Amino acid sequence: MNPPPEASSTPEPVCWLGHVTLEGADAPVAVVLDGREGNQVFVRQADPADGEPPRIPIYDGEQVVMMTAIAAVSVNQTEEVGRVDDLLTWARAVPVRREGNTVFARTLTHGEPDEGHRVHVRPGDQLSFEQGTIVIELDAIDEKEAAGVAEGEYVPITPVLWTWMSVGGGHDQGKVRYLLAAARRLDAANVLLADVEKRRQELAREDLTGPVIRRGLFGLIAAVELAVVAVGRVCDMIDKAGSLLGSMVPVPQTVAAKRAAVNDIRNAYEHIEDRALGTVFGRPHPDALTIFNHVDLLERDRISYGASSLDLKAEMPNLISEARQFLKDVAADA
Repeated sequence: MNPPPEASSTPEPVCWLGHVTLEGADAPVAVVLDGREGNQVFVRQADPADGEPPRIPIYDGEQVVMMTAIAAVSVNQTEEVGRVDDLLTWARAVPVRREGNTVFARTLTHGEPDEGHRVHVRPGDQLSFEQGTIVIELDAIDEKEAAGVAEGEYVPITPVLWTWMSVGGGHDQGKVRYLLAAARRLDAANVLLADVEKRRQELAREDLTGPVIRRGLFGLIAAVELAVVAVGRVCDMIDKAGSLLGSMVPVPQTVAAKRAAVNDIRNAYEHIEDRALGTVFGRPHPDALTIFNHVDLLERDRISYGASSLDLKAEMPNLISEARQFLKDVAADA
């Protein structure tokens, strides 16, 4: 006669938990078991590295406790929770270790692979960042700014520098004003050059009427004039950054090579009333009227004034790119 089977000592789960719907969320999220303490079952949101996590058995009398997922650290201008208009920048936060109810975390450095791990804290936990583990980098700020524009387009440098110098603190305010003034002119030049390209494309259309052609041509020329004035001022400020700011960042190659030509053309555009009368500094000059010869500009994308020239398709983009990097390097050198 066989003995009766022994009763199983392992209780059956009352349910299996695989997903939860968070308050305010539109769709459920997968969850992972973090641990059990007494009748509490701590679960966290699944991170990308978790793949497809197994379902969690929930037994009679157990209480499911959802942990809070923290993905990033933000730097704000105020302490008011919930505001977004005071955001300066942010950095991805990842877990380091847990000691009791203290969870240690750090930020990812720029360029470090991001596997998607988040910091998960239980109710009552303390989140701690040890000294030197929150790092805000200029290149990271720049990369975030680039995410707001179309691929290949110029990324405005003024917001990048302002954010960096607001986060870093301790900057000489004269230097801050100097760099931001140069940055604004560089950004303005790119807006104007984008308008030039737009007008070129419009003028390439067929069957344009005379009035439409004239509006396009004169608008193009005006935008080029103002763009060169702005870029010329940037080049001048770059050239003087060493003596005025004590910067050790070398003047970029293209800026140095085209500095004299840009200066000549900028002076002609800035003092166009002088050139219109055939004079330079009030005296007759054989080059004065050449600034009004727009054949090179309209047919070859090149500005010519006397012996000086500036190519808008090759030299100007290189000059602007180098000037942008120079301003970043000087700001980072603080």
